[in-house]
Amino acid sequence: MELLRKICSFASVIVGFYSTLILVRIIVSWAVMIKRRGGWNMGAEYGFNPQEGPSFLDSADSFLGKLCDPYLGMFRGVKSLRRSTLDFTPVLALVILNLLKSVLSMIARVNDLTVWIVIAIVIDGLWTSLVSFLLILLLILLIVRFFLGRSTTPGADNLINSIDPILDAPVGRVYKIFFRKTRVDDQKLVLTSIIFYAVIYFALKFGIQALVKFLIKL
Repeated sequence: MELLRKICSFASVIVGFYSTLILVRIIVSWAVMIKRRGGWNMGAEYGFNPQEGPSFLDSADSFLGKLCDPYLGMFRGVKSLRRSTLDFTPVLALVILNLLKSVLSMIARVNDLTVWIVIAIVIDGLWTSLVSFLLILLLILLIVRFFLGRSTTPGADNLINSIDPILDAPVGRVYKIFFRKTRVDDQKLVLTSIIFYAVIYFALKFGIQALVKFLIKL
């Protein structure tokens, strides 16, 4: 059992590191997309001349693509996660990696597998890989949407039009809870949504952590 724990612990670190690389890859690719749409001017700020070759951002995107795209490419066929100019198939790829990491790290932490520990592994895995990840992604999109709403750059409206359909349901829920049929400023609604889902995230996080610890001790 001790050997299995060490193997799972090492594998968990590797999977976690690769998940981080993929997350960085996603963020960099979004940044490259914004730059190519004219969302900001990278050249003057970083002393880059397009005639001299690719920028640091483009080089980083190319390097990370070589490391991450073979795995991400396995999910490109899930057409239901591809909307307009946004591709959410990397989200599914990350969910699977995070689920694997959660299971491996939980096995590495316990001395023996019991029914309660298996239940704890399932709960912790679903929280870490799916619920927590989706809430964090939602918060990131809401924060991006908030700052885009305050932006005056030419590409901001295009990005807002791409993000708004994704946020309609969660933001609409916040509107029904706090504002009902009253008129509310767009930015105020988004900010309220950020606070609301941040509270939900931390409440669930501490609650599930307490539940998992309780199950492990049984």
